[in-house]
Amino acid sequence: MGEIAAEAPLGLRKLAQDLLNDVDTYDPASDLSPRNERDFKSGIIQRAQAIIDRLEDTPRERAMNDCIKVGEMTAKQLFNAWGVFQKIPVDGSISYKELASSVGCELQLLVRLAWMLNSTGILKQVSEDAVAHTEKSKMFINDNPDGDLTRIVFVHGMVSYAQFEKYFDAYGLQEPRGRTHVPYTFAYGQPEKNVWEVSLQNPEDKRIFLRSMKAMGLLLPVCGVYDFSWISDAAHSGPADRPLFVDVGGGSGHAMSVICDNYGIPSNRCVLQDLDTVIGEIAESQDSIASLGGTKLMAIDFHKEQPVKGAVVYYIRYCLHNYSDDLVVEILACIASSMAQDSRVLIAEQITPNPPSAHTAAIDLLMLSVGGKERSREVWKDVLARAGLGRVKFWTSPSNPHGIIECFKRT
Repeated sequence: MGEIAAEAPLGLRKLAQDLLNDVDTYDPASDLSPRNERDFKSGIIQRAQAIIDRLEDTPRERAMNDCIKVGEMTAKQLFNAWGVFQKIPVDGSISYKELASSVGCELQLLVRLAWMLNSTGILKQVSEDAVAHTEKSKMFINDNPDGDLTRIVFVHGMVSYAQFEKYFDAYGLQEPRGRTHVPYTFAYGQPEKNVWEVSLQNPEDKRIFLRSMKAMGLLLPVCGVYDFSWISDAAHSGPADRPLFVDVGGGSGHAMSVICDNYGIPSNRCVLQDLDTVIGEIAESQDSIASLGGTKLMAIDFHKEQPVKGAVVYYIRYCLHNYSDDLVVEILACIASSMAQDSRVLIAEQITPNPPSAHTAAIDLLMLSVGGKERSREVWKDVLARAGLGRVKFWTSPSNPHGIIECFKRT
C-alpha cells in the first residue's frame, strides 16, 4: 500500500486511502443488520473496483477482462449443467482424470474448462492433476438457490444477449412490447411462445427457476422500507371476511409470510396468487403449506380479471419488471378494477435512479431479454396513471434502488 501511495497519481492515492479507511472501519463481528452489512461491503467493493479501473488504462486490457468474464461465466454454466461441481469432494480434492470419468467428459476438455475456473478463483488446482472446491464453487452444489440464480443469469441473459443483434434486426430497434416475441424466446427458437412456456418446459429447469427466484427474493429486503402495521389495524376495523393481503405473483409466499410475521397480520385472511405451475408446487409441499399458516392458495393469470374483490391490500413484488410498459398497465388495470375505494396497491420494485448503478443497469438488461424493464419514478408514474391508479407515493431505501410504491384507485 505504501509503495502505491508513493508512486500513484493523486486520484489513485486518494482511492487507496479511502479503501483502507473503509476496510479499517468494517467489522464483520459488529451488530450491523444484514442489509447494512451488505451495503458496507458493497461500498468497499466499489472503491476497490475504482482502483482496478484506474490501473486498467488500455483498451486491450479492458477487452481481455471482458474475455475473462465471459469465459468464467461459460465454464461455470457447463460445470453446473454437467454436474461437475457435484462430483468434487466438499473437503479434499479429486484428480482431473477421475472427475472427467465421473461425468463422461473427455479429459482435456474438462481440464481446459477447469483451468478457466482455477484462474479466477472459482476452483483451486492443488497439483498438476487435481482440483478442489473453494467457497465460491460450493454455491453450485446441493441445490443451492444462489447457484441456481447464476445459472438463470446465463440461461436467460447470456444466451439472449448473444442473439440481441439478430433479434433487433428482425423486430426493429425498439423495446419488446408483448408477452411473446421477446429476445429470450427468440434466442431459443420459439418466439411465438411466452417466457414461461419456454423456461418451464423441462421439469428440472422449472425446479431450478423456482429455487433461483427464492434466492432473488432473499437478496431484496422485505421489511424496513415501508410500515405495514396499519394492515394489522385494519383487520379489527372492518368486516371479518374482508381479504387483508393479496400477494399477486407471490411465488413461494416468502415475502408475505415475513410481512405477516413481523406485523401481526392474520395469514388466514391472506391470499397467495401465482401461475398454476407455481401454486401446484406449493400445494404438493407440506412444509410450504405449514409455513403459510392458513393462507388461501389461488392460481391466476394476472393478465385477466383479478378474482379477489375489495381486498385491503394488493401486493405485487418484483413481477412487473418482467413485462413491458403496456403489459404492466394491463396487469395493474385488472387489479384496479377489483379494488374498493380504500384498497391500496403496494408495488415492491427497484426505482431506478438516473443514471443507474452498474448492478441496476445489468438487471435492467436481463429484464430486457425477457421483454421487461426496470423503471424510474417518471416511468412508474406514467404506467400507474394509465392503469387508473393515483395518489402515488414512493417509499425508498437510502442505500439502494429498492422501494415500495403505494397507490390508490383513481376516482
